[in-house]
Amino acid sequence: MPLVELLTPSRVACAAAADKDAALARVADLLEDDPGRRPLVLDALRAREEVGSTGLGHGVAVPHARLDLGEDCRPAAAFLRLQQPLPFGAPDGEPVDLILALNLPRHCREHLELLAEVTERLGDADLRARLRQAPDAATTIALLHARPLAGTVA
Repeated sequence: MPLVELLTPSRVACAAAADKDAALARVADLLEDDPGRRPLVLDALRAREEVGSTGLGHGVAVPHARLDLGEDCRPAAAFLRLQQPLPFGAPDGEPVDLILALNLPRHCREHLELLAEVTERLGDADLRARLRQAPDAATTIALLHARPLAGTVA
């Protein structure tokens, strides 16, 4: 399942966050529609960050959670552009302002492929610059979907 199937306009936002944990909380809100399950998603995102930062460098982070939330749980993606970059523990030391998060059920077998797709897309400097200027959710999604991946047919 490609990223294009997971990212919807309701899961795209531009917001302020006081710190990394507040950014993760905002991402959990975007990823999970069920308010009762949001704390579980947030806890999983925090636990993943404790293993190691999901900051990739160049102002990008890809926090992700893998949970058992039942068979009705579907993979979801969310995109958050921070109004002010935050320290995120990225290897290059740059603060993060672009966050593309994933909530993947444990039964989702494509999690590594999705992570690879996200990191490849966000590895493009031109795309990152355009995402930082995107005026709305529709433009953000169009930008993320328009970039062909290496080895794919456009």
